[in-house]
Amino acid sequence: LTLPKPDTGTVELAALQHLGTDDAPVFYVENTLINALFGLLCWPVIFQPLPGAFFHPFHIGPADLTREDFVARRQQAFEQRFRLLGTGAYRREILDTYKNKQGIANPFVFWPVLDEALLELALHCIPSGHLEALFRRLLNNIKEHRSGFPDLIRFVPDAEQPEQRYEMIEVKGPGDRLQDHQVRWLQFFARQGIPASVCYVRWQDDEARG
Repeated sequence: LTLPKPDTGTVELAALQHLGTDDAPVFYVENTLINALFGLLCWPVIFQPLPGAFFHPFHIGPADLTREDFVARRQQAFEQRFRLLGTGAYRREILDTYKNKQGIANPFVFWPVLDEALLELALHCIPSGHLEALFRRLLNNIKEHRSGFPDLIRFVPDAEQPEQRYEMIEVKGPGDRLQDHQVRWLQFFARQGIPASVCYVRWQDDEARG
């Protein structure tokens, strides 16, 4: 994209305002949305009272969250939650947890950027199979894979095919480049058929001078 350089605001916001329409709204979510959907669905597993996971009442999350055996200790419980993705029950589970746990600390949920309308739109537009693929990669390396998600997400709720109802968009301004963990996520999206793209933004003034 070649856009007029704004007086204030980020390149991501400029791209969002240009790309968004009434029929296809765009949101700045970066690492928050997919993590939140995972955190809300798997809340009972994350806070399962296993030995050594919690030893004072002020834990944001389990003490072993980034340890190698975190998933292995909870594998069966995670699989039970993921099975909900195949039944359609996951939508109600996520929305109910959002309402019932509002404001309670969770290492995957950043409350200030979430609202019910965004969650409902995401649950309508992102196929459950894509969510499962994303969640499983997230669990494969929680410390690394919680970051690197694209800046924006565009929803097209009226698209006929489910896989055409959303697209994740990484925004790069002049001189910026993809980081290694972003490249790895993009490669994963391509393998899984998850719609994602990179939007390179140039400023009109810079182009005129060039």
